[in-house]
Amino acid sequence: MVNVNRVILLLVAALAGIEIVSGIEDCGTIPIAYYTFSYGIFLISALLMLLMGVDIIEHDVAALAVSTLPLGFSTGLVAAFMLEYHLAYSSLVSILYAGLIIQKFRHKDKSALVLQVLLHGLTGLVLFILPLVLIMQETVEMSYLGVSIGTGLVAIGGMALAFLKSGKPILTKDQIYTIFPGVLLLAVFAFSVGIGSR
Repeated sequence: MVNVNRVILLLVAALAGIEIVSGIEDCGTIPIAYYTFSYGIFLISALLMLLMGVDIIEHDVAALAVSTLPLGFSTGLVAAFMLEYHLAYSSLVSILYAGLIIQKFRHKDKSALVLQVLLHGLTGLVLFILPLVLIMQETVEMSYLGVSIGTGLVAIGGMALAFLKSGKPILTKDQIYTIFPGVLLLAVFAFSVGIGSR
C-alpha cells in the first residue's frame, strides 16, 4: 500500500473518531446511536484496510459490514426528522439486511443480489433525497447537502466494487484499490459536514 493511502486511511479513522466523540452530540439520543454505529464502521474499516490492505474490501464479511453504513446513517436520519416512521423503517431495513446475510452464507447469490439492491436502493434514496427535502423546507442548513454528497460517494465506491466482483470492472483492481481510501475520506468528511451542521 502506498504511503499516501496509509495517511488517508489514518485521516478517515481520525475523522470518524472525532465525530463519534464530539461531532454528533446535538442530534438526539436515538440518531446519535445510529450515527455512532455508522461512524464506527468507517473507523473500523479504515483501520482494517490500514493493517491488512485495501484488498480486504473484496471479502464477503467486509462487504456485509460496509453495507451497514447506509443503514445506520439513513435510520439515524429518519429517527432525527421523521421519528414516527422510525420503528417501521428500522424494522424493514433490519429484515432486508438479515435476509441478505442469510442468503450470502447460503451462497444464494441471485437472491442475495436482489436483497442487496432493495436494501441499498431504499437506504440510498432516503439518504440522498431526504436531506434535499429538508433543505427546501428550510429545516436544515444548506451544508446538510453533505449527507447527499457522502451518499453518492459511498454509492460510487460500492458500484466499483460490485462491477469488480461481477467480473466486469469499470476500473482495474489496482485503480480501485488506489482511489478507494480517497473516496472513503471524502465520504466521511461529507457526512460529517452535513450531520454536524444541524
